Amino acid sequence: MLGQNNIEKNDIIIRFCKENNIRKVFILSPKQYYFECSFENHEFIEYENIIMYVYFYRLLQEINNDTLIVINECLRTQNRYDLTYNCIRNFLNQTHHQLIFQYFPFIETINDFFTLFDFDTRSKWKGQTDTGLLKNSIIHVKQIDIKFNQINIETDSRTKTKYIKEKERLIENIGLKDPHTIPRNLYLISGKTKLALIDKSKQYIGRNNRFGLNNIMTYKELRYHGEHTVFEFCHNFINFIDFLSLSRQTNIDVLVSDLKVDQWYFYRYQNWISNMGEVYAKIQ
Repeated sequence: MLGQNNIEKNDIIIRFCKENNIRKVFILSPKQYYFECSFENHEFIEYENIIMYVYFYRLLQEINNDTLIVINECLRTQNRYDLTYNCIRNFLNQTHHQLIFQYFPFIETINDFFTLFDFDTRSKWKGQTDTGLLKNSIIHVKQIDIKFNQINIETDSRTKTKYIKEKERLIENIGLKDPHTIPRNLYLISGKTKLALIDKSKQYIGRNNRFGLNNIMTYKELRYHGEHTVFEFCHNFINFIDFLSLSRQTNIDVLVSDLKVDQWYFYRYQNWISNMGEVYAKIQ
Protein backbone atom coordinates (compact mmCIF):
# COMPACT_ATOMS: atom_id res chain seq x y z
CA MET A 1 0.00 0.00 0.00
CA LEU A 2 1.52 3.26 -1.16
CA GLY A 3 1.02 6.79 0.15
CA GLN A 4 -1.04 6.16 3.31
CA ASN A 5 -0.78 8.48 6.28
CA ASN A 6 -0.51 7.22 9.86
CA ILE A 7 -4.23 7.37 10.59
CA GLU A 8 -4.99 5.38 7.44
CA LYS A 9 -2.34 2.81 8.35
CA ASN A 10 -3.89 2.26 11.77
CA ASP A 11 -7.40 1.94 10.33
CA ILE A 12 -6.22 -0.63 7.80
CA ILE A 13 -4.47 -2.67 10.51
CA ILE A 14 -7.53 -2.67 12.78
CA ARG A 15 -9.81 -3.75 9.96
CA PHE A 16 -7.39 -6.48 8.84
CA CYS A 17 -7.02 -7.86 12.36
CA LYS A 18 -10.77 -8.01 12.84
CA GLU A 19 -11.35 -9.76 9.52
CA ASN A 20 -8.55 -12.32 10.04
CA ASN A 21 -8.76 -13.02 13.80
CA ILE A 22 -5.23 -11.73 14.39
CA ARG A 23 -3.79 -12.28 17.86
CA LYS A 24 -0.51 -10.32 17.62
CA VAL A 25 0.85 -7.60 15.34
CA PHE A 26 4.55 -7.05 14.75
CA ILE A 27 5.31 -3.71 13.07
CA LEU A 28 8.75 -3.63 11.44
CA SER A 29 9.69 0.00 11.00
CA PRO A 30 12.46 2.61 11.16
CA LYS A 31 11.99 4.43 14.46
CA GLN A 32 11.21 7.78 12.83
CA TYR A 33 8.17 6.18 11.17
CA TYR A 34 6.54 4.77 14.31
CA PHE A 35 2.83 5.67 14.55
CA GLU A 36 -0.08 5.25 16.95
CA CYS A 37 -1.45 1.72 16.61
CA SER A 38 -4.70 1.09 18.49
CA PHE A 39 -4.58 -2.70 18.20
CA GLU A 40 -3.88 -3.68 21.78
CA ASN A 41 -1.44 -6.54 21.22
CA HIS A 42 1.13 -4.91 18.94
CA GLU A 43 4.90 -4.49 19.07
CA PHE A 44 7.19 -2.25 17.07
CA ILE A 45 10.52 -3.73 15.99
CA GLU A 46 13.00 -1.07 14.95
CA TYR A 47 14.38 -1.62 11.46
CA GLU A 48 17.99 -1.53 12.65
CA ASN A 49 17.27 -4.25 15.23
CA ILE A 50 15.76 -6.78 12.82
CA ILE A 51 19.11 -8.47 12.14
CA MET A 52 20.01 -8.74 15.81
CA TYR A 53 19.84 -12.29 17.13
CA VAL A 54 17.80 -11.32 20.17
CA TYR A 55 15.00 -10.08 17.91
CA PHE A 56 15.43 -12.34 14.89
CA TYR A 57 15.19 -15.68 16.71
CA ARG A 58 12.47 -14.53 19.09
CA LEU A 59 10.25 -13.42 16.21
CA LEU A 60 10.81 -16.67 14.36
CA GLN A 61 9.49 -18.47 17.43
CA GLU A 62 6.53 -16.16 18.06
CA ILE A 63 5.20 -15.57 14.55
CA ASN A 64 2.49 -17.94 13.37
CA ASN A 65 -0.74 -17.78 11.37
CA ASP A 66 -2.43 -15.76 14.12
CA THR A 67 0.20 -13.07 13.57
CA LEU A 68 0.14 -10.03 11.29
CA ILE A 69 3.46 -8.63 10.09
CA VAL A 70 3.35 -4.96 9.12
CA ILE A 71 6.30 -3.81 7.02
CA ASN A 72 6.30 -0.05 7.48
CA GLU A 73 8.58 2.20 5.37
CA CYS A 74 11.28 -0.50 5.23
CA LEU A 75 12.55 0.27 1.71
CA ARG A 76 15.89 1.58 2.96
CA THR A 77 18.44 0.29 0.45
CA GLN A 78 18.54 -0.55 -3.24
CA ASN A 79 20.27 -3.85 -2.51
CA ARG A 80 17.47 -6.38 -3.03
CA TYR A 81 19.53 -9.03 -1.23
CA ASP A 82 20.25 -6.92 1.85
CA LEU A 83 20.57 -8.93 5.09
CA THR A 84 17.71 -7.09 6.78
CA TYR A 85 15.47 -7.82 3.80
CA ASN A 86 16.40 -11.49 4.04
CA CYS A 87 15.46 -11.53 7.72
CA ILE A 88 12.08 -9.99 6.89
CA ARG A 89 11.51 -12.71 4.28
CA ASN A 90 12.12 -15.33 6.97
CA PHE A 91 9.47 -13.73 9.18
CA LEU A 92 6.99 -13.69 6.31
CA ASN A 93 7.43 -17.42 5.79
CA GLN A 94 5.97 -17.96 9.30
CA THR A 95 2.53 -16.46 8.51
CA HIS A 96 0.08 -15.81 5.70
CA HIS A 97 -0.72 -12.34 6.96
CA GLN A 98 1.20 -9.22 5.99
CA LEU A 99 0.62 -5.55 5.22
CA ILE A 100 3.23 -3.43 3.47
CA PHE A 101 3.18 0.35 3.81
CA GLN A 102 5.49 2.61 1.83
CA TYR A 103 5.00 6.32 1.19
CA PHE A 104 6.90 6.36 -2.12
CA PRO A 105 7.19 3.40 -4.53
CA PHE A 106 10.95 3.55 -5.00
CA ILE A 107 14.28 5.00 -3.99
CA GLU A 108 15.56 5.70 -7.48
CA THR A 109 14.33 3.10 -10.01
CA ILE A 110 11.39 0.74 -10.46
CA ASN A 111 13.69 -2.16 -9.50
CA ASP A 112 13.45 -0.88 -5.92
CA PHE A 113 9.70 -1.48 -5.95
CA PHE A 114 10.34 -5.16 -6.56
CA THR A 115 11.79 -5.45 -3.05
CA LEU A 116 8.28 -4.64 -1.78
CA PHE A 117 6.86 -7.06 -4.35
CA ASP A 118 9.20 -9.76 -3.00
CA PHE A 119 7.83 -9.20 0.50
CA ASP A 120 4.23 -9.50 -0.66
CA THR A 121 4.86 -12.65 -2.74
CA ARG A 122 7.37 -14.32 -0.38
CA SER A 123 10.12 -13.94 -2.99
CA LYS A 124 8.49 -16.36 -5.42
CA TRP A 125 9.96 -14.27 -8.25
CA LYS A 126 13.03 -13.02 -6.38
CA GLY A 127 15.46 -11.20 -8.65
CA GLN A 128 12.97 -10.63 -11.47
CA THR A 129 11.79 -7.16 -12.52
CA ASP A 130 9.15 -7.90 -15.14
CA THR A 131 6.24 -5.53 -14.47
CA GLY A 132 3.91 -8.20 -15.86
CA LEU A 133 4.47 -10.10 -12.62
CA LEU A 134 2.84 -7.33 -10.58
CA LYS A 135 -0.61 -8.76 -11.36
CA ASN A 136 0.25 -11.39 -8.74
CA SER A 137 0.11 -8.77 -6.00
CA ILE A 138 -2.71 -6.50 -4.80
CA ILE A 139 -1.30 -2.97 -4.97
CA HIS A 140 -3.19 -0.02 -3.49
CA VAL A 141 -1.75 3.28 -4.71
CA LYS A 142 -2.37 6.73 -3.29
CA GLN A 143 -0.14 8.70 -5.63
CA ILE A 144 2.03 11.48 -4.22
CA ASP A 145 2.99 14.16 -6.73
CA ILE A 146 5.97 16.39 -5.93
CA LYS A 147 6.67 19.80 -7.46
CA PHE A 148 9.89 21.82 -7.20
CA ASN A 149 9.89 25.61 -7.59
CA GLN A 150 13.30 26.90 -8.67
CA ILE A 151 14.43 30.12 -6.97
CA ASN A 152 17.38 31.40 -9.00
CA ILE A 153 20.35 33.00 -7.28
CA GLU A 154 23.26 34.77 -8.99
CA THR A 155 26.75 34.36 -7.54
CA ASP A 156 29.47 37.01 -7.71
CA SER A 157 32.75 36.74 -9.65
CA ARG A 158 34.69 35.82 -6.52
CA THR A 159 32.45 32.82 -5.86
CA LYS A 160 32.65 31.73 -9.50
CA THR A 161 36.46 31.88 -9.38
CA LYS A 162 36.52 29.88 -6.15
CA TYR A 163 34.25 27.31 -7.79
CA ILE A 164 36.55 26.85 -10.80
CA LYS A 165 39.66 26.47 -8.64
CA GLU A 166 37.99 23.98 -6.29
CA LYS A 167 36.69 21.96 -9.21
CA GLU A 168 40.18 21.73 -10.72
CA ARG A 169 41.65 20.73 -7.35
CA LEU A 170 39.06 18.02 -6.76
CA ILE A 171 39.45 16.54 -10.23
CA GLU A 172 43.23 16.54 -9.95
CA ASN A 173 43.13 14.69 -6.63
CA ILE A 174 40.21 12.35 -7.23
CA GLY A 175 42.36 9.26 -7.85
CA LEU A 176 40.40 6.18 -6.78
CA LYS A 177 37.95 8.15 -4.64
CA ASP A 178 34.22 8.11 -5.25
CA PRO A 179 33.63 10.52 -8.18
CA HIS A 180 30.53 11.79 -6.41
CA THR A 181 32.96 13.47 -3.99
CA ILE A 182 33.30 16.21 -6.61
CA PRO A 183 29.67 17.40 -6.75
CA ARG A 184 29.21 16.85 -3.01
CA ASN A 185 32.01 19.32 -2.25
CA LEU A 186 31.34 21.81 -5.03
CA TYR A 187 27.71 22.11 -4.00
CA LEU A 188 28.70 23.75 -0.70
CA ILE A 189 30.41 26.70 -2.38
CA SER A 190 27.18 28.58 -3.13
CA GLY A 191 26.14 28.42 0.53
CA LYS A 192 27.28 31.90 1.52
CA THR A 193 25.53 33.42 -1.48
CA LYS A 194 22.29 31.65 -0.55
CA LEU A 195 22.73 32.75 3.04
CA ALA A 196 22.14 36.39 2.02
CA LEU A 197 18.62 35.46 0.87
CA ILE A 198 17.58 33.64 4.04
CA ASP A 199 14.24 34.84 5.37
CA LYS A 200 14.23 34.60 9.16
CA SER A 201 10.49 33.95 9.15
CA LYS A 202 10.87 30.78 7.02
CA GLN A 203 12.24 27.30 7.63
CA TYR A 204 14.98 25.74 5.47
CA ILE A 205 16.56 22.33 5.09
CA GLY A 206 20.19 21.68 4.16
CA ARG A 207 23.02 19.21 4.46
CA ASN A 208 24.33 20.70 7.67
CA ASN A 209 23.96 23.81 9.78
CA ARG A 210 27.46 25.18 9.22
CA PHE A 211 26.10 28.74 9.48
CA GLY A 212 24.57 28.15 12.92
CA LEU A 213 21.07 29.39 12.08
CA ASN A 214 18.03 28.27 14.06
CA ASN A 215 15.83 28.08 10.97
CA ILE A 216 17.99 25.66 8.97
CA MET A 217 17.13 22.03 9.64
CA THR A 218 19.40 19.18 8.52
CA TYR A 219 18.23 16.00 6.81
CA LYS A 220 19.50 13.92 9.73
CA GLU A 221 17.32 15.63 12.32
CA LEU A 222 14.12 14.02 10.99
CA ARG A 223 11.77 16.48 12.71
CA TYR A 224 9.90 18.71 10.35
CA HIS A 225 7.23 21.25 11.26
CA GLY A 226 5.60 23.41 8.64
CA GLU A 227 6.91 24.17 5.16
CA HIS A 228 10.63 24.03 4.38
CA THR A 229 12.59 25.60 1.53
CA VAL A 230 15.45 23.47 0.23
CA PHE A 231 18.66 25.35 1.00
CA GLU A 232 20.53 22.49 -0.68
CA PHE A 233 19.59 18.96 -1.70
CA CYS A 234 21.08 15.95 0.06
CA HIS A 235 23.15 13.68 -2.18
CA ASN A 236 21.41 10.40 -1.36
CA PHE A 237 17.78 10.07 -2.39
CA ILE A 238 16.83 8.02 0.67
CA ASN A 239 17.50 11.01 2.93
CA PHE A 240 15.29 13.23 0.81
CA ILE A 241 12.59 10.56 0.83
CA ASP A 242 12.65 10.66 4.64
CA PHE A 243 12.22 14.44 4.51
CA LEU A 244 9.26 14.23 2.13
CA SER A 245 7.64 11.24 3.86
CA LEU A 246 7.82 12.79 7.32
CA SER A 247 7.01 16.38 6.39
CA ARG A 248 4.35 15.46 3.78
CA GLN A 249 5.45 18.43 1.69
CA THR A 250 4.60 18.25 -1.98
CA ASN A 251 5.17 21.80 -3.26
CA ILE A 252 8.74 22.77 -2.47
CA ASP A 253 10.81 25.89 -3.11
CA VAL A 254 14.48 25.23 -3.91
CA LEU A 255 17.37 27.73 -3.80
CA VAL A 256 19.43 27.22 -6.97
CA SER A 257 22.54 29.25 -7.75
CA ASP A 258 23.97 29.80 -11.24
CA LEU A 259 26.89 27.45 -10.53
CA LYS A 260 26.77 24.32 -12.70
CA VAL A 261 26.72 21.97 -9.73
CA ASP A 262 23.57 23.63 -8.36
CA GLN A 263 21.92 23.22 -11.74
CA TRP A 264 23.07 19.58 -11.83
CA TYR A 265 21.48 18.80 -8.46
CA PHE A 266 18.23 20.54 -9.36
CA TYR A 267 17.82 18.65 -12.63
CA ARG A 268 18.92 15.42 -10.96
CA TYR A 269 15.97 15.74 -8.61
CA GLN A 270 13.66 16.85 -11.38
CA ASN A 271 14.55 13.62 -13.18
CA TRP A 272 13.86 11.74 -9.94
CA ILE A 273 10.33 13.17 -9.92
CA SER A 274 9.89 12.21 -13.57
CA ASN A 275 11.07 8.65 -12.85
CA MET A 276 8.62 8.41 -9.98
CA GLY A 277 5.75 9.36 -12.28
CA GLU A 278 6.81 6.59 -14.68
CA VAL A 279 6.92 4.06 -11.83
CA TYR A 280 3.42 5.02 -10.69
CA ALA A 281 2.16 4.55 -14.25
CA LYS A 282 3.67 1.04 -14.46
CA ILE A 283 2.45 -0.30 -11.13
CA GLN A 284 -1.14 0.95 -11.16
